Amino acid sequence: MKIKNKILLFLIAALILSCNNGKESDNGHKNHSNHQEQKVYTCPMHPQIIQDKPGQCPICGMELVEKISDGQKENNNALELLLKPTNKYVISQVNTITAIEKELPIKFSAAGYITYDTRQMNTVSARVSGRIEKLYVKYRYQPVGEGQKLMDVYSKELETEQQNLLFLLKNDSENSSLIKASEQKLSLLGLTTEQINQVKTSGKIYYSVTIYSPYTGHLHDIIQTDNSMKGESGMEGDMAAPTLQELQIKEGMYITKGQTIFNIYDTRKIWALLNIYPDSQSSIKKGQKVNLKIDGLDREVEATINFIEPVIRSDQKSITVRAYLNNPSNEIKIGAIVKIRFDEEKQKGVFIPSKAIVSLGLNSVVFVKEDGLFKTKKIAVGARSDGWTEIVSGLNKGDSIAENGQLLIDSESFIKTEK
Repeated sequence: MKIKNKILLFLIAALILSCNNGKESDNGHKNHSNHQEQKVYTCPMHPQIIQDKPGQCPICGMELVEKISDGQKENNNALELLLKPTNKYVISQVNTITAIEKELPIKFSAAGYITYDTRQMNTVSARVSGRIEKLYVKYRYQPVGEGQKLMDVYSKELETEQQNLLFLLKNDSENSSLIKASEQKLSLLGLTTEQINQVKTSGKIYYSVTIYSPYTGHLHDIIQTDNSMKGESGMEGDMAAPTLQELQIKEGMYITKGQTIFNIYDTRKIWALLNIYPDSQSSIKKGQKVNLKIDGLDREVEATINFIEPVIRSDQKSITVRAYLNNPSNEIKIGAIVKIRFDEEKQKGVFIPSKAIVSLGLNSVVFVKEDGLFKTKKIAVGARSDGWTEIVSGLNKGDSIAENGQLLIDSESFIKTEK
């Protein structure tokens, strides 16, 4: 019995040993198989070609290279950035610059034109109804002076009132109150004091009465320009698109009481209207001194910003500012092109080169470098000068950004910014 037990134990030990040898053999076979699997060759251009030994690709003839099927995992947190969407991060080797704090003189330029000072626009209206007997002015833009004859008008109303005055002087000369009232009515109807005195001394009725200009300037025909006048600029439509230069009002025409016959514009005081884009609005202030370069003048004119319009004109998408100019000799012509230039005091802030900024219409962005990659970041910009732009918000001093942001834009315009 003891012998049988010994034999049984021997057999069990032999069985266990053979199993262990089998496992080691299997492990060795697996290791050998893995080693063989790593020795696989493929074509760089045609990865579907796989062979177990070196050679040439049967398609393109290139030398086959060894394919690594089991590599070591790289534990690098920076590679996780490669999994970010391309609209957030960009890999590039462009040069970088740093936002710096500095002082820059703000230089500014804009363009505009010369137009009328609307405060110097005057009208001549008919105080009576009647017929034009004689016209002393013949064409538009004709210069006229204060007290100059414009036309002779026949009016039944004026004739009747002159008869009333002469009747009072003849039959009731001591009734000074009625005589004074009659003279005042003639004055309101357009007669001058000299004309009234002539009626009193001569005792005759003037059937046509001369109307004089109460203003100095040049003449515009109101009948021609009524429907085309005065856009927002204050410039008449007939100046922008002139037609016939003769007056539309003629001798023999009838006019009605209250009708505006002429406009007289005094160009000894004029406006320079300057178009300023909204992003440069902060550089313009009321009372600021500017230098104007005006077409037709061989010198610059110093002026002051007198008024900044509170609206953005829909047809220009710009802010309009006014500079009031004196023009006593009329050397500056209406409609002349004006260019403005001024150097403002130095402004301190955080600045970057303007070419680093990418404009997306309503927004501006830069590419900030983080962990070797570039990330888009929205910024708010301020003043500009000599290729530099002030950063109001979005960047800090020392932030590293792409020197030329345009180099990082692809053809699909992928840029998006975080909220």
